[in-house]
Amino acid sequence: MTYTDPGAPEYEFDWQNPNRKTFDFGRVMSNAFTSLLAFPKPLLIALIVGLGFTVASAILMTTQLSEIVTSSSPEEFILEGAYWGWTAAVSLFGLLLTVWFQLVVIQTSYASITGTDVPANTHSLALRLTIPMFVTALIYTIVCYIGTIPLLIGFIFVWPGWALAGPMMVHENKGIFSSLGAAWTFAKGNKRYIILLLLVITLIGVTVYSVALGIGMVLTGVNVMGGDPTAAFNMSLGQQLIYNGIAGLGGYVMYALFAASLTAAYVEIKTINGGTASVGDVFT
Repeated sequence: MTYTDPGAPEYEFDWQNPNRKTFDFGRVMSNAFTSLLAFPKPLLIALIVGLGFTVASAILMTTQLSEIVTSSSPEEFILEGAYWGWTAAVSLFGLLLTVWFQLVVIQTSYASITGTDVPANTHSLALRLTIPMFVTALIYTIVCYIGTIPLLIGFIFVWPGWALAGPMMVHENKGIFSSLGAAWTFAKGNKRYIILLLLVITLIGVTVYSVALGIGMVLTGVNVMGGDPTAAFNMSLGQQLIYNGIAGLGGYVMYALFAASLTAAYVEIKTINGGTASVGDVFT
């Protein structure tokens, strides 16, 4: 028979109490990490699509540009229209795919943290919001970059102030500018926690990605960070598959951490303010 102290607290740690009405950083971090594994199927599908494009596009670019890159100096091939055309096209599609992937993570993480169902149309809903979210992220990035010049204003205010625009767009069905405005209002009083969260996740994400790059270089024996711009174009097909697969996985883990963490912060503030709803409820 097990005896329990009737006077003992219900939760071992205060941050485990879902009814606590203050922003708890520990609870947000815990929810972010655990939510990533709660619904593996939609996340795995999105990951396979993302990694497939990463590897395929890298091999395609190498095939199309290897002659230009390896037969010219960096000063010469960087002026080639073909080089910039392929780079721009692959980069743009890759960014859109990254946004789509993060929108999938926002939905699965939210469902895990709130105990609601993941929408059956998770991937199509993410696709529907990809362009608006991409434009929102572009505005966010530009303003943050410009704002770092005068006294780091963009870093201190805009970075945490607009960080929750993604969850706002998905879970409250808001447009580009309304999601930014709502995120700014929503974050009031909690910006210090959000900026701490962003700093911690940035540190973890960069570490994960750097380790992935290091593993890729060790396994292939090619130092793509050694200052030789042609190193990646001299890889064999097998080396490209290994390096780009591992590097791509590290990148997508970093993207997932950001999306899950900001979703956890959104749910935390939403719960404090009162109430959450499922994604399906928002779009019905």
